[in-house]
Amino acid sequence: MQIYGCKISYYTGKLETYLRFRGIPYETESRFGNEKELLAGAGVVQDPVVQLDDGRWMTDSTPMLAWLESEQKAPTIFPKNPVMKFVARLIEDYADEWLWRAAMHYRWSYRSDRRYAAEAIYSDGIDGSLLFPGFIARPRIAHRQFGSFVRGDGVTAKTREHVELGYLTALDRLQAIFERRPFVLGDTPTIADFGLMGPMLRHFGQDPTPAEIMRARAPAVYEWVARMWNTRAEGSGSWLIDEVDDVLADLLLEVCETHLAQLRQNAQAYSSNLTRYDQDIQGCHYVQVPTSRYRVWCLEELRRAWTALDGNAQEALRVHLTSPEAAILWDESAFSPSDYDNERQAPFNQGINVYGTGLPPR
Repeated sequence: MQIYGCKISYYTGKLETYLRFRGIPYETESRFGNEKELLAGAGVVQDPVVQLDDGRWMTDSTPMLAWLESEQKAPTIFPKNPVMKFVARLIEDYADEWLWRAAMHYRWSYRSDRRYAAEAIYSDGIDGSLLFPGFIARPRIAHRQFGSFVRGDGVTAKTREHVELGYLTALDRLQAIFERRPFVLGDTPTIADFGLMGPMLRHFGQDPTPAEIMRARAPAVYEWVARMWNTRAEGSGSWLIDEVDDVLADLLLEVCETHLAQLRQNAQAYSSNLTRYDQDIQGCHYVQVPTSRYRVWCLEELRRAWTALDGNAQEALRVHLTSPEAAILWDESAFSPSDYDNERQAPFNQGINVYGTGLPPR
């Protein structure tokens, strides 16, 4: 398969970790200069977009991994235990959609990090262009990314501490888990681990500032990043916990208080036809964050997965999902539907960006 993506991309790293785990061969190519082809094939220009050797196009890492797993004969990365399967999917969604803000903040708010990232993006596909020489392109890349994905996503002097706390808390919760077992749920990776590799590999584990924090504060997490990159399905373990333990419950509390709170408020804003809205997370007030149709779909998918559980599984989960924010999974709150992928064709559908045409709306 051909992967169009950047070498420091959040979701490309997630996908590559999975492909390495399964031993699936792939080639990588920059999306720069291939935009028209990607739009025609996948409907979006984002990292990553994949073209299979039969010509089909795929987009969105979550349904891509689900489809790729359905093609495997080996034991699946989705736990058989329905409770743990739901937990794993919830953690993946948190890694995809909540830790993103902190990851972009560390990359573009700190001088050494943005210099590194701007150079990496430039050399990955723009270098050599007569229209965009490096001395012009690198500052423009940094300015665009900071304005759109840091300031444009609600990171200000008043919210910065909370944004960084989200990363530090994730490190602390995962450190406690990896002091007890090699992967989130046992001795073999699940979809929770692959989801967490999105932010932890190419952002927090590579960008200078968060990588140094990770090494000092959570060395077991730093070790897990390398272990995930090097783990192969052949020879990996098969043991998974069959119930939520205390260290996992601590992580789930953070997931509920941050990610599920965000999903509820985003869905409310979408239902009110707002392009931006104020949100409150753990007592921190974010002003005018962008509304995301895609995240409405993420909430719909989580609620579908919850509804598919039998009563015993739901009750077992409620014991550990005690935060009020968790009720969004089962209460009867009505929101405007995303009307995305109604035919259930993902990852082979025409994709959408997290934000409109790719950047948060102004």
